[in-house]
Amino acid sequence: MTFTHALRRASAIGLAVFTAMSAHAQTTHRPAMLAAPGDTTTSPSPFADNNGQLPPKSVYPGPLFKLNGAWPQKALPPLKNPPWQAAINGQQINTQNAQAYANALRDYVAPNAKTLIMNYDGWDASKAGWYNEPWLGSLREAIRGTYAAGEFGPGIFPGTGLRATFSTHVLTYYDARAAYSLYKLWGTSAMDPAIKTANAQFAEGSVIVKAAVFTSTDPKQPTDWWDAMKGAQPWQLYIDPTGTSPAKPQVWPGYVAQFDIIVKDSKSAPKTGWVFMTLVYDNAVPGDAWDKMIPLGAQWGNDPQATKPGQPLVENWINPKAPKYATQTLGWMGRLSGPNDGARNNIAVNGKVIENAPDSSCMSCHSTAQWNVARHRMDSFLLPSFSQDAPPGFKLCGDDGKPKHKGQNICSPAPASAAWMKWFTNRLGTQPMDKGSVAMDFDEVFSFKSLPMWWAATHPTPKAAVGAVESEPAVSAQRFNQYTGAPLPKRDAGK
Repeated sequence: MTFTHALRRASAIGLAVFTAMSAHAQTTHRPAMLAAPGDTTTSPSPFADNNGQLPPKSVYPGPLFKLNGAWPQKALPPLKNPPWQAAINGQQINTQNAQAYANALRDYVAPNAKTLIMNYDGWDASKAGWYNEPWLGSLREAIRGTYAAGEFGPGIFPGTGLRATFSTHVLTYYDARAAYSLYKLWGTSAMDPAIKTANAQFAEGSVIVKAAVFTSTDPKQPTDWWDAMKGAQPWQLYIDPTGTSPAKPQVWPGYVAQFDIIVKDSKSAPKTGWVFMTLVYDNAVPGDAWDKMIPLGAQWGNDPQATKPGQPLVENWINPKAPKYATQTLGWMGRLSGPNDGARNNIAVNGKVIENAPDSSCMSCHSTAQWNVARHRMDSFLLPSFSQDAPPGFKLCGDDGKPKHKGQNICSPAPASAAWMKWFTNRLGTQPMDKGSVAMDFDEVFSFKSLPMWWAATHPTPKAAVGAVESEPAVSAQRFNQYTGAPLPKRDAGK
């Protein structure tokens, strides 16, 4: 299966903004609807829990996802000597102390993360003080609240015992300090966001997490399809694993394989104001499923000085003990990027196609978080690429390396060129990548998911909203061009 085909399937799921209710569910519930201004149609509620498709209780009697949109309306007091800063003695983070920092951050979220991951019957986001973003209910599956992110196959992970193509599904939570920014931007109704740089800025100490679940797309092999996932925590999702249209969801097993944690910490990381950390599953580590979630690495800058092979990274730390499969998807020059993040893509540079090229990283992707209020869009895509206005989006190239409307490769500037380095420059969250845009403080949920969905749902000309509904670069490539009809960039997902 080519990655092009894989992403078409994921797009079919993600673009269902106005999802038809499944006739296969015995018990269904339509999300609350509201009238869109200037239109007679209806739109999903910004606080809908899911897309209205519920599993039959005879098949799944357990708890369902419940969105927590009761964001704090007052700023929380600053944290005094947070444990991640204490772990490095209040110094700036560097490659020598990054592991201690990452371990402290992991321990900080562990009590809630363990409940969420390993004891769903006992999970209550409201009591735990974790919150969700608005406008994605039409995309969420009902059990865990995840939405489709990407799809990968054996060609991406050679030598790891991967025997099936798998899809990824993600779920984001904000802690109370971070969720105050959701209130500042969205207010209480989420219908009329106050899109200003100040409102999008997160308070110091804000923590945001994202869980990623990997599920087999082979109906004959729902479990035991990857040696690397042996012993991983199973999650049940209500999805269509085969990606048919219309979707025919079923309760389907998956494994929690990645858990991202980011923290606003201008003291430790003054050049960007953030530290990104990724946990990945390692079956060689003793203990329970959470004990086996170990740091893949941490990133606190884009390492703009490292442009040639062999040049050391000083703003990235990669765990030398990370499992093999997790190191196969590191980004440009080995910058941090997890197996869910799609930091390797087929790109066309100066008329030549480069397959599976590392062209991204956690921070370079998130540094594009911005919103052009006048144009109702992000002006730059998550990955190095060339923007275009007609049709809106980014340029695609054919297998001959030349721009082509139905091309399957990302037209990319040359690695390390000035145009490429636009994505690998250190900026604070108050500084947008493109002039004329509102900076969104590294939060792609704001700029690449919720705001495009809000604009499409509440305005009479949805096609003006150019954006995406997932934050993962691989799938999001087509999302950015979702109104152009352009095909998906392709990557080798295995045969």
